[in-house]
Amino acid sequence: MSKELKLGIISLIAIAGAILGYQYLKGKNVLSKGNTYKTVYQNIEGLKPAAPVEINGFVVGTVSNISLDPENVKNMIITFDIQGDWKVPKDAKALLAADNSLVGSKKIILDYDKACSGADCAENGDFLTPGTRGVIEAILGTGGLQNQMATLKSEAGPIIDTLLSKLTGEDSNNAVSNSIQSLEESMSNLASLTANLDALMRTSYKNLNTTIENMAVVSTSLANTNDDLEGMIGNFSTLSQQLVDADLGTTLGKTSETFDNTNALLKDLQETVDQASLSFDNVNELLAKIENGEGSVGKLINDPEIYNNLEETSKHLALLLQDLRLNPKRYVRLSVFGRKGNAYTYPEEDPAYEEEPMNNDKEN
Repeated sequence: MSKELKLGIISLIAIAGAILGYQYLKGKNVLSKGNTYKTVYQNIEGLKPAAPVEINGFVVGTVSNISLDPENVKNMIITFDIQGDWKVPKDAKALLAADNSLVGSKKIILDYDKACSGADCAENGDFLTPGTRGVIEAILGTGGLQNQMATLKSEAGPIIDTLLSKLTGEDSNNAVSNSIQSLEESMSNLASLTANLDALMRTSYKNLNTTIENMAVVSTSLANTNDDLEGMIGNFSTLSQQLVDADLGTTLGKTSETFDNTNALLKDLQETVDQASLSFDNVNELLAKIENGEGSVGKLINDPEIYNNLEETSKHLALLLQDLRLNPKRYVRLSVFGRKGNAYTYPEEDPAYEEEPMNNDKEN
């Protein structure tokens, strides 16, 4: 045998080994007898060639090809090979399920009730009925979730019944029932207190506006009276000066003395009027500051946001109390096993989501 022939034989063996190894890596054993089946899925996210094909958890084949359906581009044609002498019924379902591996890939599970024989078996190249299996069902198996819930109900049911009997039955004077009753009474008292506080704020706001308006009227009246008093004092001064200049002699001496006393009285009255005028100026300055929104009283009268915040706070507090009364388990939780509570769920017709217009028609 020549060297060239030996080299050719070795090359053919190497090529054949490479082909067999490549097919093996793709999940297909060309040396093993088997059948090829197909199915159609609309979404194969995570399914790749060489993905396992299982029957009752046992790997019996692999996915050999994934192609686009030329008649309907929304469908994907999946071709998979079954190795060995496994016979698949025609009514078997090819379920696309999540693989339990860390990479989160997909696999195909062949699901059927009984073995087939003869004409009942699918032939090579037949299409099997497609289907899907959820993650929980893939982990727990068919009916696993229902079985787990039934077990939980059978174990936790008597405990819950016992707890409810202590709350509503003959043994209703226990610590848990008394605590809930005390909490309800406290919430009722707090709701009454907030209602009274809201009524007091409304009444005080109206009274404060009335008081400010009255102060403005009084200051205007005092300013008008000040003008009249100054005219009267001017007239008395003119009259007294005329009487002094008249010099009626000794006969009018006592009258002159009386006029002097009157002048002194008028001077005192003038000082009083000046002080009153200064007080009026201070009052006017104070009212101007209040009107311009300066100081606490000015901000309370001119800034409606303060009143709206008080109104909104009172409304939210009332809603909180109502929610605590309707759903006390959101704030006081009783757990027998120490597990986490359920997620927050909004009650039907929750008054917190009923939009009520704000009462902004109040005069500042």
